[in-house]
Amino acid sequence: MPNASLAPKERLRLLAMLLAVAIGVLLIADLWKTPLNQESLATAGRGVVFILLALGLMGTRRLSLVLTALLCGVSVLDLFTVSHTLQPADVLEIATLLICAGLLLSPEHPLRDQNAAP
Repeated sequence: MPNASLAPKERLRLLAMLLAVAIGVLLIADLWKTPLNQESLATAGRGVVFILLALGLMGTRRLSLVLTALLCGVSVLDLFTVSHTLQPADVLEIATLLICAGLLLSPEHPLRDQNAAP
């Protein structure tokens, strides 16, 4: 019988997956309100990459966490430019970056009590 409750790391990973899907949808939907040019198509391409990374976040490997954190980290650097206006996807990218970084920095296996009997 499967365990009904998810571990906190699994919940955070699923939250990161949902945020990545939301970011991807927002970036792709941006095509409907901006004129088609090279920059808007590149933004929509980033949205597709976020959706593909969300598929990887459904698994258990750390590579998708690393790639998602890298993609969000590159986007966060763009926030420091003067001409950048804050978008809803930017806020979600910061939250996703924090979640992925926290999951990457946490130990993969929980530490066992040294005094406990084997």
